[in-house]
Amino acid sequence: MSILYPIGESGQFLTLEQNVLDHFVKWRQLDLKMPEAGGQLFGAVEGQRVKVKLATGPRRSDRRGRFFFIADRLAERLEISALHKSGLHYLGDWHTHPQYVPIPSGTDLSSMADLFARSKHDLNAFLMVIVGTAEFPEGLHVSLHEANAWSALNVERET
Repeated sequence: MSILYPIGESGQFLTLEQNVLDHFVKWRQLDLKMPEAGGQLFGAVEGQRVKVKLATGPRRSDRRGRFFFIADRLAERLEISALHKSGLHYLGDWHTHPQYVPIPSGTDLSSMADLFARSKHDLNAFLMVIVGTAEFPEGLHVSLHEANAWSALNVERET
């Protein structure tokens, strides 16, 4: 199974592949003691599809608590370099929230805007996925982020 999201009026679609969804399920905060988790998203553009093929993290060096996740940015940069050599491109970040249907916090929005502005890349936007506790796709917030704007993507269908 995969989940498909239209990307605005571009005619392109974002696809979250099954192994990525499986990784998200593993880290949902279903237990009250479970800290937030997160990592990076990697994939490839294949025709009109932007395919998210890999979700990484969390790492032992990340800082995690019930209501926060702070990634080890050095480890992430090394990961981006290594995976790029294997043909996967950095697309964005993911993390969990202990919410049934996740909603981005102000910190989430400002962090993504800052990351987009400070990074060297050729992307039109960075992807952010927030994983809540509800079954998917309801339990996923999926959005695209630029330096000064962001937009949520709405699921089209599960395939």
